[in-house]
Amino acid sequence: MNRKIVRNILRAVLVLILATPVLGALGIFPEPTADLYTSEQAFGFIQALYSSSYLMPLMALVFLAAIVLIIKDRMAAAALLITPVLLNILGFHAFLDGGLLTPGAVMGNILLLITGFFLWEQRKVYRELFLRK
Repeated sequence: MNRKIVRNILRAVLVLILATPVLGALGIFPEPTADLYTSEQAFGFIQALYSSSYLMPLMALVFLAAIVLIIKDRMAAAALLITPVLLNILGFHAFLDGGLLTPGAVMGNILLLITGFFLWEQRKVYRELFLRK
């Protein structure tokens, strides 16, 4: 398959994944319930995020900005922008929600693979960030 086609498919999937928390912050999806998580601590953590009233909208704003960057073909910036949130998602599943191989971690794992692809693809752009001048 042509590399450009693969890249466009991955961009589309990434936009769909990033749109999920944006739609959740807008109230389109219901708040999570305890049966979605493998531990009481995981559900308590999610409840704390929702009750903080600022963290979920902030995450949605970051993902919305990443979607705009993807649409404007600024993949290097989009991948860097979502990486800290992605690391927190993976940390949550690894340490609180039963591991990275649970059903709840699937979307995070897909996000990791796609983001990793774009981080690797854009590595020459990032090299400038680390050069001493």
